[in-house]
Amino acid sequence: MNIGFIGLGNMGSGMASNLLSYCQREGHQLSVLDINQNVVDSFASKGAATASSAAELSVQSDVLFTSLPSSKEINALAMGENGILSNLKSGAVWFETSTNDVSAWRGLSEQASADIYLIDAPVTGGAEGAAAATLTMLLGGNEAIVKAHHPVLTSFTKRAVYMGPSGAGYTAKLAQLHLNYLVAQGIGEALMLGAKANLDLQTLYEVLNSSCAKSYVVESYIPKVLDGTYDNSFKLGLAEKDMRLINQLGEHLGVEMSLGSVVYDTYQKATEAYGFDAPHLSVLRLIEEKSKLQLRDREHPFTQ
Repeated sequence: MNIGFIGLGNMGSGMASNLLSYCQREGHQLSVLDINQNVVDSFASKGAATASSAAELSVQSDVLFTSLPSSKEINALAMGENGILSNLKSGAVWFETSTNDVSAWRGLSEQASADIYLIDAPVTGGAEGAAAATLTMLLGGNEAIVKAHHPVLTSFTKRAVYMGPSGAGYTAKLAQLHLNYLVAQGIGEALMLGAKANLDLQTLYEVLNSSCAKSYVVESYIPKVLDGTYDNSFKLGLAEKDMRLINQLGEHLGVEMSLGSVVYDTYQKATEAYGFDAPHLSVLRLIEEKSKLQLRDREHPFTQ
């Protein structure tokens, strides 16, 4: 089986690395494509094949995976005579693992040939989960096709969960991200309450992480606020994009997003202030600046 992978960024490189190991064990061929030639060369040195274009990769792939920043890049690669849709062979399957606009994906699905399969397959678990093969994948589309490819999917995920018809995977991912960003906002306010009351923030973190407040966001994000890095594994602008998609989905489904609209507004302000490429938890710098106090533990004191 020939497997293609487009997009070797923070998430894609981890997924593709585990997929390469699977291919080498099972006698399959993995081919990769990315705009960063250095990372492509790194995969080639480990035994992956390479392609010069999405068309070349699509033509030779029985199964194609993409991991891309947004619907803009997905659509650009999908459309046209040199795009994915025009070049996938009959019976091929495209698993799209990004966080995408549900309506944009349905538009692509409607334009795709009836003899190829488009599966929305966003993943959650972060770059560390991609590297460790502990991601959860949320799948929407043809259930029989999903089941048939279960061994491939679980080669780089811990769980591959079928959610329903086309678009269901993206919807589940956006619902999960909605809670993620709400809690991320909440930890800034919670920590600032402690900071203003002169609590030791490391001790407060340990309390929060062993109480009813415990969550992945609390456990993983608070240390990256307290040390001042704000978690550079994900970009602030991409978080803003996610919140836009979440609110658009709410509007489409007729769900009042009273909390989501406030959080989206905050991410817009943070992206304008700190830039698209800033670490995603830079959004909490807004509350630090308004409170005139940085959130730091004793090992990472106030810095400019």
